[in-house]
Amino acid sequence: MRLWDAGSSSAGDRLSQVQGVLDQLWRITPADQPVLVRDARWLIPLAQSPTTDELAAYFEVLEQIAQTLSQEDRIEIHKAGVQMAGGHLRSQLRHYCMKEHVSLDENSLVLSARNSNALDFALLIQGLVPLLEAYEHACHSGDRHNRLELAGAICQGISPDPELFVNRVDLLGSYSMIEHLFITTDRDGHVVYTPMGRRHVQLLQEYAGQICRLSKPLHDDCPHFRPADGGYSPYGVIYGFSSNLTEHMALKTLQPDAVTHFSLEDVFADGDVNTDKLAWVSGWRKLPHIEQEVQRLFDYPQQFAEDIFDRIEHALSTRVSDGEATADVQTGRLFIPPGDDLEADSKASLIPDLAVHYIGSSDMQIVAAHKAHSCDQARLLRDRQEGMFVVSYETTGGWAAITKDVLTEVLGAGRDVKITGLPSVAAEVLRLMCPNLVVLPENVAPCSPRGQSTASRQLGQTDQNLSH
Repeated sequence: MRLWDAGSSSAGDRLSQVQGVLDQLWRITPADQPVLVRDARWLIPLAQSPTTDELAAYFEVLEQIAQTLSQEDRIEIHKAGVQMAGGHLRSQLRHYCMKEHVSLDENSLVLSARNSNALDFALLIQGLVPLLEAYEHACHSGDRHNRLELAGAICQGISPDPELFVNRVDLLGSYSMIEHLFITTDRDGHVVYTPMGRRHVQLLQEYAGQICRLSKPLHDDCPHFRPADGGYSPYGVIYGFSSNLTEHMALKTLQPDAVTHFSLEDVFADGDVNTDKLAWVSGWRKLPHIEQEVQRLFDYPQQFAEDIFDRIEHALSTRVSDGEATADVQTGRLFIPPGDDLEADSKASLIPDLAVHYIGSSDMQIVAAHKAHSCDQARLLRDRQEGMFVVSYETTGGWAAITKDVLTEVLGAGRDVKITGLPSVAAEVLRLMCPNLVVLPENVAPCSPRGQSTASRQLGQTDQNLSH
């Protein structure tokens, strides 16, 4: 994580030095001790795996990687990051399914997973774009080995929600947007994308084109990663953060006859039937201090792994069989009428209002007017920091926000809705948060040509206050 301390020009050399230290460490390590990580490039996403409240740092590191490291190093780091993030999100799904006794397709699970993972979705997109680029090159050059290795990492990355990542990219973009990081105001008070936001939107556009072009070869390669009964698949590994994996590996060595020849990278390697690896992963939590019930909850879930794979295969198959038609799946729009005068726009008057349960507010006047449901302000601001809203804004008596649930339940179902009473500044933020999904009236100022959104300076000042 400190490769860039001495300047960006030496980052690659410093990474090589770290690799040399790691190689020497494992050369002198006793045979009964685990080789936790073999590749120093995997240490970067491993170090970032425990989440923090300061989300900007994740994107700053990604930009440093893109600007300063070699193509080979970048690809390996992104493979590690995408596979770890995919595993983390799959583990969340498994935990919810076990806790609530529901299937992966349960609507409440779909909504919760999509609404609460803006950071992970954004990081996945930023890692998937270079992997898809390398995968496309491998397909064209006939490099079969790299093609399958990259396909495996990509499939693990999209595995938490393949329908969203393959067939509903129009919604994925909005789910991955984080308002306070990606949108600000310029000196003239126009709502604009931040440099970080501009970079993310550009990557979103690249991703949309890549997944359109590459779904067919990915569908062809996908069967290589089908979980085999009695073997190990990364689709079945369960953990909280990636750093927990090294903790399990280290603790297990306290017992005699512990398996020590597998490393972190092996957790995510797929395409082979390895009963030894299955025994290794299954044995992590079989320790004296871990209760039997917890061990049972974390048993290797073969059926879950198969279900995850089936969803990937189905999403890719749908995309391939429908071709360009999939890209034209009916998606609703958010209409912002001009003020409260609906008579001024007869078309807007025919569009139903967005249901109040999608709008939360800590402003009791708004709640009393039945324009939002009551929401604790501390909770609302915390959720805002997590990227759980398509738009949020300060009012005279508190805050108001619209949940991202509207993306799946309303727009994803092909329904148009209108939002009345939305301040023009918030409307412009909403437009940038949901590219191509928002229809603004003519009297709302367009985006600044410099590429950022049109919120008032108050939004930027509010974010400064929150950071303190």
